[in-house]
Amino acid sequence: MNNDQNSLNSCEILIIDDYPDNLRVLAAILSEQGYRVRKAINGKIALATIETQIPDLILLDIQLPDINGYELCRQIKAHPKTDSIPILMISVHDQPEDIVRAFSEGAVDYIKKPFQPEEVIVRVKTQLMIRHLHHQLKSQNQTLFEKNYQLKLEVEQRMQMEDALKEANSKLQKLAFIDSLTGLGNRRYFDDQLPRSWRQMARNKQFISLILCDLDYFKTYNDTYGHPAGDLCLKQVAHAINRAVKRPGDAVFRYGGEEFVIILPETPLDGAIQVTKNIQLEVEQLHLLHTNFSIYRQITLSFGISGQYPNPNTSPTGLVIQADQALYEAKSKGRNTYVVYSFPSHV
Repeated sequence: MNNDQNSLNSCEILIIDDYPDNLRVLAAILSEQGYRVRKAINGKIALATIETQIPDLILLDIQLPDINGYELCRQIKAHPKTDSIPILMISVHDQPEDIVRAFSEGAVDYIKKPFQPEEVIVRVKTQLMIRHLHHQLKSQNQTLFEKNYQLKLEVEQRMQMEDALKEANSKLQKLAFIDSLTGLGNRRYFDDQLPRSWRQMARNKQFISLILCDLDYFKTYNDTYGHPAGDLCLKQVAHAINRAVKRPGDAVFRYGGEEFVIILPETPLDGAIQVTKNIQLEVEQLHLLHTNFSIYRQITLSFGISGQYPNPNTSPTGLVIQADQALYEAKSKGRNTYVVYSFPSHV
């Protein structure tokens, strides 16, 4: 085993979690890898422990009895002595907003419960390696600064590359579930959420509706006004759709390009139609002009609506296909309208 590996395995890790089973399991996983493990059951104990001895890495549960995990992360990152400690957030939640907030508060990674030992080991090892390489780089930089100015420029370039890589990595982690342009859930997140909603509605014997919508003549819009204007248009439309979708259980996603999709659990087709009309109104109030090849002289949307009582033994793929067919029909009818594809209802 080389010196770098020995150095990594001797690192000290602090686990902050108020649930004894989580502490026991995580401590066992990490101790078997040769790490030194300390534990804290709340934020107060954790801060005192960090003050006594700064750990090399922290595993932090978001839900603590005395302080929110996000706030504790913010406090640790606010002090120069502890701001470089890599913090891995742990949570039962995997919503995009939870993940994005964890990164915004200074966390470097996010592990969802129940965790898998192999995943914990790999994520911990990766962050410790990054920390180790960062310390190595700082040491090398100091030596290079002492040699000559040319080497100083080289070090600065390396640091810029490191910052760029960190920024790219952060963006990639966010893009796992978030569309970077609109801030909506992306296609990957939709593909994950639709089966979840489908199964839940099947268990509850509830109707589920789906709206697939597409900006009319958007290629012409881009060609006329330019892609920056097109991007701004997509963002404004995305926000308008979000405003029109009122209920907490409903979810809006960017399906791809100029297409958006809305999952409406516990919503009959007449409810989906009302949501569609609300979206049309919100988009109309944007007053986004579209003077080329659009008879409406402003940005409009076409909608395909589908819905059914889910069968627990089938996938929701048909729901998407039928919404897409309805959208195609709405386009063929002249756009700026909606078409409903009705399924036979089965409870």
